[in-house]
Amino acid sequence: MLEMVKEASRELLRYPERDAGYYIKRTIKKLAGRAVEPPDRINWPNGILAKGLMDYYMGHKNSGEAGAALDALKAYFDRWMKKGCPMYYLDDAFSGMALMGLHQATGEEKYKQGAELMAQYLFRHRTDGAGSLCYRASQENQYIFADAIGLACPFLCQYGSLYEKQEAINLAVVQIQNFIDFGMDYKTGLPYHGYHYESGVKYGIIGWGRAVGWLMVGMAESLACMDSGRPDFDVLKQSYRRLVDKVEAYQLENGLYTWQLEAREGPVDTSATAMILYAIARSLETKVLIGIHKSRMMRGRQALWGMVTEGKLGQCLAECQGFSQYPQVYGAYPWSLGMALSLFVMTEDGKENG
Repeated sequence: MLEMVKEASRELLRYPERDAGYYIKRTIKKLAGRAVEPPDRINWPNGILAKGLMDYYMGHKNSGEAGAALDALKAYFDRWMKKGCPMYYLDDAFSGMALMGLHQATGEEKYKQGAELMAQYLFRHRTDGAGSLCYRASQENQYIFADAIGLACPFLCQYGSLYEKQEAINLAVVQIQNFIDFGMDYKTGLPYHGYHYESGVKYGIIGWGRAVGWLMVGMAESLACMDSGRPDFDVLKQSYRRLVDKVEAYQLENGLYTWQLEAREGPVDTSATAMILYAIARSLETKVLIGIHKSRMMRGRQALWGMVTEGKLGQCLAECQGFSQYPQVYGAYPWSLGMALSLFVMTEDGKENG
């Protein structure tokens, strides 16, 4: 696991690594008056790495390796703050969980202030007619993605719980409930990648692995932070349990999940697998799920553990480009590494320490 921590720390501060050609093309576009994407250094791949490192730190506080992970997190967020804490996309909110963890670990108020800026960004973000956060507000298409449940809701619920901001939890609950109401395939019980509220049209494929993973992570982390006395807690918990039951039916015998859950003879995706297993492990920890799910989760966990090489986790599906745009390219990416690290830390039993 230490090799994974070192690799995650390295990638956290360098991803995405660009060559000189990228910056030359970017400069030419700007000089020509063409739009260029902002250099977003706290986007979701970095956020997943940051969460993995923060989880490792919280589980190994007294070790030297944990101190090095904390130093990497400080450098990561201090760099962002030095630039004025820019927020470009919903994706950036996933870094907020590690940011709040850093505030708890260090007591430095600047990290709390950074989290407050993230929350304000989400409070002001464009929504559709049902109150769901539009994934790319600038595109004005009002598409809602499953990704946003995992990217924004855990941060909102943790922020609301830590800093007594009930409006943040309420906003997260609206996102989750709307996706359950409008984004699911009722025959399989699996999510579409997204939907458009006004037209009622659902987009992408049913059961894309990472969409399932984002939805499950978002629900598991949100339920972990919510007061069980809330009137909507049991409703969301039961929806989550039904989703877990449906998803586990597609788990392969070796414990892994394919890139699209129904494509059982298709390629395995370690990022989808890590996300699904992490969500289940998190919910076992908080008692949202009962122990019957543990053996399946641990079988998948062991399979992932055996696939780690030199601190990296391969067989990870490349970045999605939009609805139904899932390049069948597999490699070692931050989104498999970071989530697997969180999973391994949570399920660590003293047998795998190396």
